Amino acid sequence: MAQIVGVHGIGWAFSSRSQMTETWLAALRTGLQNDRHPQADTVSFEAAFYGSHYNLGSGGKSAGEPLYRPADLQPGFELDLLEGLADAVKPDSGADPQEPGAKGVLVRSPQLLLNILLGVPFFGSLGASGIIRLIKQVHRYFSDDDLRAAVRGEVAAAVKSDTRVIVAHSLGSVAAYETLWEHPGRRIDTLVTIGSPLGIKAVRKRLDVTGDGHPGLPPSVRRWVNVAAEQDFIALEKSLKRRYGGAVEDFVVRNPMLECHDSTWYLQNLRTVRAVGAALG
Repeated sequence: MAQIVGVHGIGWAFSSRSQMTETWLAALRTGLQNDRHPQADTVSFEAAFYGSHYNLGSGGKSAGEPLYRPADLQPGFELDLLEGLADAVKPDSGADPQEPGAKGVLVRSPQLLLNILLGVPFFGSLGASGIIRLIKQVHRYFSDDDLRAAVRGEVAAAVKSDTRVIVAHSLGSVAAYETLWEHPGRRIDTLVTIGSPLGIKAVRKRLDVTGDGHPGLPPSVRRWVNVAAEQDFIALEKSLKRRYGGAVEDFVVRNPMLECHDSTWYLQNLRTVRAVGAALG
């Protein structure tokens, strides 16, 4: 059993539960030590690790296959997410004059949208194929029912009677939000979302949540703190309060430009550790 449960985002398919525990706990302890929290050296941590489930089934191209190309992006969620990210980066980018859309509306090509993202250091470091891979991994969570159930099952299994706080990064914040609504009996003090895409329209439309109060604070949670780096375009909407109600406490922070979405920088951030520390008591 553990006081803190951590839920990772994408990119952990070839890692392990022990590696996540080592990385996340070290970052959290660093932040808690920086803030002189009395439990910094003794706090307990449980990894809700689901990365290995991404190794089941087809799920996309492997490392030995050709790189992703714009033509690999599927209509619907994948193109919607790509366009949403590009609009956040460059909202006045306009339409692609080469591609007339339905009823004469001009639309932008996937390549143009990728070019917009590649102009941002974080996305540029991923490359076009890396951006498409990221989008497809998020899409798989929403389209693969077995994967989605396994991820949420892992989160639910990690939460025990002594869990005080869940810290959920990136796609993990989506899984944590859905899981907490699915299991209202799994009561915790605080949910901390870091680098969360919960504000993105394409994500909000596909949340699997029912119940009075959604979108909003899950009934089993006393406090929700959302931390978003100003340079992090995965956390596209910095204020989740606008979408999920006044109970959300939003904080905008700064992370290194090329590592703006990195979980370890978020975990060490003062806003994150103070929310965690308050839940620990």
